[in-house]
Amino acid sequence: MSQRSKNIVILLLTSLFFIFACNVNNRKKAEKIIEDFEQAFVPDKRETVFEIEAVFKNGQIAVTGETDSQELKNNLLQKLHSLEILDKIVVLPDSTVGNKIFGLVNNSVANLRTDPRYSSELSTQALLGTPVKILKKKGSWSLVQTPDKYISWAPPGAVFPISESSLKKWRDTERVILKTSFTEIFETEKMEIPIADASMGGIVELLEEKWNTLKVKLPDGREGYTTPDNWISFSDFLTTAHPNSASIVSLSQKLTGRPYLWGGTSALAMDCSGFTKTVYFMHGIILARDASLQARHGQMAEPGNSFEKLAPGDLLFFGRKATDNQPERITHVAISLGETEFIHASAHVRKNSFNPPSSLFSEYRKNTFIRARRVIGSEGENGIRWIKEHPWY
Repeated sequence: MSQRSKNIVILLLTSLFFIFACNVNNRKKAEKIIEDFEQAFVPDKRETVFEIEAVFKNGQIAVTGETDSQELKNNLLQKLHSLEILDKIVVLPDSTVGNKIFGLVNNSVANLRTDPRYSSELSTQALLGTPVKILKKKGSWSLVQTPDKYISWAPPGAVFPISESSLKKWRDTERVILKTSFTEIFETEKMEIPIADASMGGIVELLEEKWNTLKVKLPDGREGYTTPDNWISFSDFLTTAHPNSASIVSLSQKLTGRPYLWGGTSALAMDCSGFTKTVYFMHGIILARDASLQARHGQMAEPGNSFEKLAPGDLLFFGRKATDNQPERITHVAISLGETEFIHASAHVRKNSFNPPSSLFSEYRKNTFIRARRVIGSEGENGIRWIKEHPWY
C-alpha cells in the first residue's frame, strides 16, 4: 500500500472515530436530557406511560419508546432539538388498538394486573360499566387507563372495546348504578339463572323498568333482569351524590368486616386505598388509586396535639417518616371517624384508635401516622375529581 493510500485510510479511520465519538457523546447528552425531563415532568408512572430511551439507529441517534401523552413527547423533543435526534417515539393508543380506543368493564369486577399474564400481581380492580381508555394490546391482553388515571393490564374478556363515538352514545343512555354490596342479573324475569353479577358502584344500561324488575344491558350486549331495589338512576346519582361527614362515616362502617385484598377496589374485598376509593366513589368522587397518590391531594388537615382536630372523612396516612438517610414512604391510608378514631382496611375493614386507653388503640398506627388530608371541601381538584365532571362518564 502506498503512503498516499495509508494516509487516506488513516484519515477515514480518524473521521469515523470522530463521528462515533460525537455520536456516543450526543447519546449520553440525550440520555441525560431524557432522565432530567422524566424527573421534572413525569409525576408518576402509575398514572403516565413514559418509557423513552436514546439509541443508535442506522448511524443516527434516535429516541424510541412510548408515552400516552402527545404533550410530553412534544416537550421532550423540544429539549432534544439541538442534538438532531431521530424521532421514533410512539404515542399511545398505538396501532394495535385500532379505532376502539375506549372500553367498558364487562365483569362485575375486572382484575387488572401489573403485567399481561394471570400470574402477575393484582394491580387494581375496575367495576362493571367503568369506562377505560385502551392504550395498546399484547396478545389478548389490553393495557388500560382507568378514570383515576391508573395504568394496568386487563385480561381477555374483562373489557369490551368501543369507539369514541360508541362511548358518547353509552354516556347518553339511561343507566343505573348499584347501591348495595352485591346483586345478580338474570336471564329472564323469573330470576332463576344468572348471566352476571354486580358489586357496589357497578353501572349498566337501563332498557325497561317495572315495579318488580329492571331490564338492563351489559357492555357486551347481554340483556337481563334484576331487582330494582338495589339500583338507582345514574343521572340522579351524579346530581345528588356528594361527600359529607355523616354519610362518609355511615358507609365506611357498613363495610366493616369486609376482607382485605391487595389490589382490591370492590365492596366485596379491598385494600386500604381501595376502601377509601369505594367509600368516596359512592359519594360522587374519584380518588387517586394508591395511598401514596391519595396523600398528594386535598387540603392539609392539622391533627392537633391529641388528634382532636381531625374531622370525620379526613384521610389519614401512615408509613415511614423521612429521616436524614431515607425519604418518606406512605404505605397505608384510613378514614377518620373524628378525633382519635378511624376505620381502615387492614386484615379486614375495622376501627382503630390513637387513644391509648381505648380498647381500639393501635400503638403501631399511632407511631407510623404521618399526616392527614381533608377531601371534603377539595372536591373538583386534581386527584379528587367529581364523577359527573369526568368526560368518560
